[in-house]
Amino acid sequence: MRINLHKDIDAEIKIFFNFLNNKDFPQHRNIVFFKHPELKEKIENIKDSKEQIKIIAEFISFFRKKYSNEIDKATEYIDKEIENKGNNALFVLENLMDFSNNAEYIIIPTIYPLCPFFNNTFFYSIYDVKNGKVTYDDVVSVSMHEISHMILFEILEKNNIFLNKELIYFVKEIIAPVLVYQDDFNGLFEKEIIGNIDATEIRFSMNGKTIKAFDFFNEMFIKNKKEGKNFNDFLLSTINICKKIENGIIEKHNFWNKNGFEIMNNKELQEQFKVPIPLNI
Repeated sequence: MRINLHKDIDAEIKIFFNFLNNKDFPQHRNIVFFKHPELKEKIENIKDSKEQIKIIAEFISFFRKKYSNEIDKATEYIDKEIENKGNNALFVLENLMDFSNNAEYIIIPTIYPLCPFFNNTFFYSIYDVKNGKVTYDDVVSVSMHEISHMILFEILEKNNIFLNKELIYFVKEIIAPVLVYQDDFNGLFEKEIIGNIDATEIRFSMNGKTIKAFDFFNEMFIKNKKEGKNFNDFLLSTINICKKIENGIIEKHNFWNKNGFEIMNNKELQEQFKVPIPLNI
């Protein structure tokens, strides 16, 4: 198996701590507090790092003991899904990206409400066990989303391509859902857009029409394949387009960091976010 499930509480504590204090992704803190209000009560006003880590460790320990049966069932389900479908899905992903290095990847089920990654390790969120959820049918598709980031970073590094943090975030978060949406995965998981709406829901205006970023790049990827081009061609075209609209992407990124999911609940903020970025190509 090239995707293996590990249990790592220390890594889970580190993920909570890092993203609760990450200035580049301030909305992570809000999401954690929204999903885990009990933790918010204990840590929101604590500034000392050691005290924060202590509180996080105690919270995770308490949560995992309280929902131990649900967590065990969820972990077993995830392990079987990865065992049954993981290798085949990874083979498809590597074909789509024209890349293979026989790397092994680690998936860590976590009560953290998002699915971050580092190196060849990614976290899969099972925070919803507290609501009784023990089956996670999107685990393979989410895994492909996260692994696509890792492969993308390798490709960028090998080609000496360096982008600023806003552009690299957008590029990886628009390419991943496009890849996972392809028909090549049929039979492995349900076809749906697995992505972050702060990227997929950005809109472009071109030729008098408005199109969502996901739809634009998905059409471009499909056209690229039909023309017999490889993934690197698609990637370079994507980067070139994004560089042309860099200021617009940065503006949307900053707007999301400021307002987060409040955008989805506030009509005025929604309309501001929906203002399309002019795209001339």
